[in-house]
Amino acid sequence: MAKRMDRRYFLRLAAVAGGASALAACAPATQPAAGTGVQETVVTAPEGAEKAPVTLMHWQHHAASYVQAVESFKARFEDENEHVTIDFQSIPWAEYWGKLASGIAAGKGSAPDVFMIPMGLIDEYVSGGSLISVDENIVTTSQIEQDYWDWTVTRGKKDGLYYGLPLNVQTLLIFRNNALFEEAGLDPAEPFLDHADFYDKALQLTKKSGGETDQIGVNTNYYSAWLTTLFQQFLQREQNGMEWIDPATNQVVWQDYPEIMQVFEWFCQLSAEADDSAFMTGQNRFTLGRAGMEIGHPVNRGTLRVTAPDLQYTITPFPSRSAGQDPYTAGSHWMWVVGNWAPDYNVAWEWVYYCTNKPAQVTWVDVAGDLPSHKGLNDEPRFRQNDNDNVVMDSIKYATPWEWVGWAEWVKEFGDARDRVVIGGETTQQSFETLIININEVIKTHTLAS
Repeated sequence: MAKRMDRRYFLRLAAVAGGASALAACAPATQPAAGTGVQETVVTAPEGAEKAPVTLMHWQHHAASYVQAVESFKARFEDENEHVTIDFQSIPWAEYWGKLASGIAAGKGSAPDVFMIPMGLIDEYVSGGSLISVDENIVTTSQIEQDYWDWTVTRGKKDGLYYGLPLNVQTLLIFRNNALFEEAGLDPAEPFLDHADFYDKALQLTKKSGGETDQIGVNTNYYSAWLTTLFQQFLQREQNGMEWIDPATNQVVWQDYPEIMQVFEWFCQLSAEADDSAFMTGQNRFTLGRAGMEIGHPVNRGTLRVTAPDLQYTITPFPSRSAGQDPYTAGSHWMWVVGNWAPDYNVAWEWVYYCTNKPAQVTWVDVAGDLPSHKGLNDEPRFRQNDNDNVVMDSIKYATPWEWVGWAEWVKEFGDARDRVVIGGETTQQSFETLIININEVIKTHTLAS
């Protein structure tokens, strides 16, 4: 029997999500116990017969660019399928998780038939009996594995079946301010040799005097992105692709590798010496030309075009821990999924695939700044217009997915771990040990008992 999670618990997590990064944080809605979802038999009308009307309720959190994309898909899909109505609701971020929790708790009629969740929650929703797997009549398992980059779909796979298709696909790369590099006597196009080289450049770009900061070498405040990439980089590149959760214990393996504690210490020192939490608090320091570097998603290119059109910048791969290692980046994405209470599974998955297949991904790239998860688009000339574009598109090829189980809590725990050291003066060893304890509890919380 799956563990039942009460609504109050999920609403509490929804509150956590509301205060986290919009790119990285969200909390789960409540899960019905396994076996309690409505498992309907979908009857397909004979070919040529008039099809019964179908209305699909589709929810996702609000973003103007996403509304534009989905509305365009909706208009075309309904025109091509006159018996189908897509009831699309774009819900403000602060309301999304509470409304999703209430809807799924209430079940059919209140819950959305198609909805958007981050990859770290897929397994929990499947185990809780909430989702129906991809309809093989719409897109087969073999076709998914042939067409999509593995890291963009593997988090949606359980027991050989896929339960979601990706969008909001992003990697993590380093953005460099060209003018600040040149002012410091550095070449903005020169690749990093390793972590040590990155650290040295960050210090050269930092301007601190008399206890006052005038310029930071690197913006480190996306703490969860930094630490996720650093920890996974070591395990993926130096431990033969090891995942950071041991399936035998359902706990992280970080304490077994001194190198992971070392990169945590490296990051805390970098954040203390080449950054300053009190400097221009709440402002985008890179956009304003006061940070030499920052880690960011490729979607940031669109933000920079609007907010800093004159800023010249260079995108480079994340630095290797040791010189000569293959490049690495951690990739994130969300998924569209289908609730097992949907009135017509076939139509629901037809809609999801219509909006996530190869042609649709061109729209997501153009309108929302997503990266294409379809392999066939990686070498498209339109997506490789300059050196920055090439670095971005190449990163899709060597990424592996974020391994978070759950979502918003990881943002908090990584941030707290850094703050305990840089602000609170705790030793890195103490903070690292606390991080492990807390993260193991997060994993436990998001694992449904069998």
